Amino acid sequence: MTRLDHLPDIAARGLGGLNADARLLGQIRLAAAGSAAKRRVRWQPVLLYCAAVAVFVAAALWGAPLLRLRNLPGTQPSIEVLGSSAAGGDPQAGDEYWAVAQGGAAGNVQAGGGAADAGSFRNLFAPERGGNFPLLMVDGAAYRMLISPTNMKNSLLGVSLGEVSEYTLEPALSTGGGIVSNIVNAGETVYAVKGMQGAMAAGYVKGGLRVFQRVSFAGTALLGSETLADTLTGASAVTAMELTGVGIVDDATTARALMQTLLDNATYGSASVGGGETRSLLIALANGLLMQLMVGDDTVSACGTWSCPEFFEAYALAVAE
Repeated sequence: MTRLDHLPDIAARGLGGLNADARLLGQIRLAAAGSAAKRRVRWQPVLLYCAAVAVFVAAALWGAPLLRLRNLPGTQPSIEVLGSSAAGGDPQAGDEYWAVAQGGAAGNVQAGGGAADAGSFRNLFAPERGGNFPLLMVDGAAYRMLISPTNMKNSLLGVSLGEVSEYTLEPALSTGGGIVSNIVNAGETVYAVKGMQGAMAAGYVKGGLRVFQRVSFAGTALLGSETLADTLTGASAVTAMELTGVGIVDDATTARALMQTLLDNATYGSASVGGGETRSLLIALANGLLMQLMVGDDTVSACGTWSCPEFFEAYALAVAE
């Protein structure tokens, strides 16, 4: 057994003459400094990655209103929208858009975009089936189903408009009052969309809460003393717009001014809506929903056709800025 008083000799032999002098201390410090530098270098890619993620998140939040319009499902440009032939896209489409629309804050992104953001024709109206588009008739006012959202949030439900009293595949032939539909089952409750009474309605279709927009139907558009604002919405509810072939305006202040221009200057033409339009005006609302107007030569249409050259001139100027 080795005696403790022999340990210094054993250590000296094992270290082979290595002495803990000033020179050795310097070597140890240099080695330690090199290791620390290596550790710092390894952190640099992590810090760069974190910075990139932060920039991406900030950009996503800044551009959310723009995504609401750009992520809509597109359609074929040659379809007739409110005429007698098939129209629209897949009524089950639009889930991606809805997620974006609900996640995006109302916008303060600058107006503009120009040709790069002009956009192709997008049709939100659900297609016809058997000669009629999916609709609700509420005391003479017609509402056409939109393809998006496929399940509106319950928080957007407004007052009850009553129950569907008649389900028929030929709503134009119905002689009864109340609520008539070819898509919402009899006995189902129909609601106004909160803040959009007269312009939008909602009802359950195959378990999903679907949105319907006011349109012309069977030669009827406005009822009584209604105006364009009664079938759409006030300017204060608008956050962005997209006009096919012109561009996107997603500065909320500019979009509201454009909407006010339309409401102030549009002249009612007729209850009929021309077929074959390949342009649309999409209107993004603060509640996350979209409305659509079909666009002709200085006209817009959904619930009747309205002429408004002033709106198109103002829109072109807004995009050009």
